[in-house]
Amino acid sequence: MAGYKREIRPNVWRLEYQLDNQKYSKNIQASNSKEADKQLVLFIAEIEKDNYISNNITFTELSQMFLDKYAKNNLSDTTIINYKYQLNKHICPAIGRYKINKLKKLHIQDLANKLCNEDNLSSKTIKNDIKLISSILEKGIEWEMLQVNVAHKVAIPNNKNKPKKEQEIYNNEEIKLLFKALSKAEEPFKTMVYVSFYTGARRGEVLALRWKDIDFKNNIIHIEQNKVRTVNGTVLKETKNKRSRQFVAPTVLLNKLKDIYSKQDGEELIFNCYPSTYTRQWTKFIKDNNLKYITLHDLRHTNGSLLASKGIDIVTIAKRLGHLPATASAYYLHAVSEEDKKASKKLDKLF
Repeated sequence: MAGYKREIRPNVWRLEYQLDNQKYSKNIQASNSKEADKQLVLFIAEIEKDNYISNNITFTELSQMFLDKYAKNNLSDTTIINYKYQLNKHICPAIGRYKINKLKKLHIQDLANKLCNEDNLSSKTIKNDIKLISSILEKGIEWEMLQVNVAHKVAIPNNKNKPKKEQEIYNNEEIKLLFKALSKAEEPFKTMVYVSFYTGARRGEVLALRWKDIDFKNNIIHIEQNKVRTVNGTVLKETKNKRSRQFVAPTVLLNKLKDIYSKQDGEELIFNCYPSTYTRQWTKFIKDNNLKYITLHDLRHTNGSLLASKGIDIVTIAKRLGHLPATASAYYLHAVSEEDKKASKKLDKLF
């Protein structure tokens, strides 16, 4: 269709044009019909040269395009699930209604401040939300739908009311209480926790273990894959850092595995369990037995800290847990051994 203009109020004109079944519209300021005609010509030229920035698409619509046209083919299912949660929980309710060319840096800053002051989210969580907004807008620029990323350099508020979560681990006495409670737990949950504690493996790595990964003759466990959730259930993938690893497992753990092996009938996976189910079982177990609450991932840190407290070097710990040595240092060099605490008490009593 030919370009069309109409005066919707004094000195304000509505320009309209259609190209390839796509309708474009724009409001402009013009003192008379002749001036509006000139702007209509430029408006049509911009559209036909693919330089026009549509003002009809909202941030929510751009977010869906980001998920469908980019994330689906380039990001992991876990990442997509997390992105959808961020968008639905924090981002789109606040800014999703805005047309993308009407979105301002102040809107993003107001959202960041709201997430801090009203929702009491940590600065890290807020940073991740703003980072996702920025990624979506950058993709909009790449697709020639935007010219400016208004989420760039937005100040992340420091939530002083939400201090950084300290790493929670079990000390020796709490470990004894854990195993006392485990003695009364049912299978396969009991052995799942044994594997998590004695190997320090990630939740998905524990649930992805196959019987062929257990070398009973040499007491060696191979960690080669990871069970992760997807939009359609779970899949087995490579480990988080894409590196398989193996290590000698303690006899007490191998004996537990032998026991359930004798009771299974040809299953490939040792544990047939959904990741979130294991987490729910763990949370209920902790509550039912009045144990100090730590997450399953904290149980992994307990393993690393326990090894560090017994004098095991960081490189060895890193290899067992699948960390880079520098990462392991950040986690476990702070660990204070029970023996070191006892030594300090001895010094206190010298004089």
